[in-house]
Amino acid sequence: MIKFFDAHTHLNMGFEQDWLEVGKRTLEAGISFVNVGADEKSSKLALEQVKHFNGACLDSPKPLAEAVATVGIHPTEGGDSNFAVIAELARDQRVVAIGECGLEYFKLPDSAKSSVVARQKELFIKHIELALELNKPLMIHCRASEKSTDAYDDVYEILKSYRDKVGDKLQFDLHFFTSDWLTAKKFLDLGGYLSFPGVITFANQYGEIIKNAPLDRIMSETDAPFATPSPHRGKRNEPAYVQFVAERIAELRSEPCEQVLTTLVQNAKRFYSLL
Repeated sequence: MIKFFDAHTHLNMGFEQDWLEVGKRTLEAGISFVNVGADEKSSKLALEQVKHFNGACLDSPKPLAEAVATVGIHPTEGGDSNFAVIAELARDQRVVAIGECGLEYFKLPDSAKSSVVARQKELFIKHIELALELNKPLMIHCRASEKSTDAYDDVYEILKSYRDKVGDKLQFDLHFFTSDWLTAKKFLDLGGYLSFPGVITFANQYGEIIKNAPLDRIMSETDAPFATPSPHRGKRNEPAYVQFVAERIAELRSEPCEQVLTTLVQNAKRFYSLL
C-alpha cells in the first residue's frame, strides 16, 4: 500500500552522495515519488536514478511504492540544454510527464524582459507539443513578478489556446503553486491540477486555495531538496517529508483525514497514469 506520494522531487540535485540511500528509504516506507528533470543533465540523471529503483536495489522483490521520472528544461535553464535529447529521453516508459517547464518572470531585468519572455514562451510551447505527441502530462513551473500574476496569466493563455484545440488531451499540473485563489480557479476550470510543497506547513496564505480546490485535483509534493516543511525546517528536504505536506493538506480540508490522504495518492497515480 502506498502511504504517500511526492508528486515533485529532485533526487538529482543536492543528493550527490546519498541519493540511493534516500530513495531506498523513501520507497521502503511506502512513499512513491517523481524525480523531476530541469535541464538536459538533470533529466538524464533523473531517469538513470529511477531505473535503480525498479526492485533491484530494494530488499523486497515487489516494492510497496515506485519511483518514476520527468524530463524537461526549466525556463531559466534553456541556454545550454538540447531539446532533442529531452525529446528522446521522454520516450522511456519510466518518464511519466514532460517538464518541469514553464515561465519564470521573478526579478527579470526590464532591459532584457521582452527577449527572455519570448525565449521562455518558445521553449514552453516545445514542451507542450512534445507532451501532446507522447500523450504525457505537463509538469509546469510558474513564478510571477513580485505582486503580479503576469507569468500565470501568460501560462494560462498558452494552455487555454491548446485546450481549445485538443481538449483534455492536454493534462497539466502547476507545481509549487503560490498565486491566489482567483488564479487557481482559472487553472482548475481549465482542467488542471495544483500541487503544494512544504511551505504550506509554515505559511498561511495557501489555506483558501487548499480548502476550496476540488479534492480530486490537488497533489502533495516536496520539491526536495528545497522548501523543507515543518518540523524539519533548516535541514535538507527529502521526498519522505511529503508526509508532513499531505497531513497539512488534510488538516486544512473538511473531509476525513484518511479520505484526503488516500485521495492525494490516487490523484498522483491518476495524473501520472500509474493506476
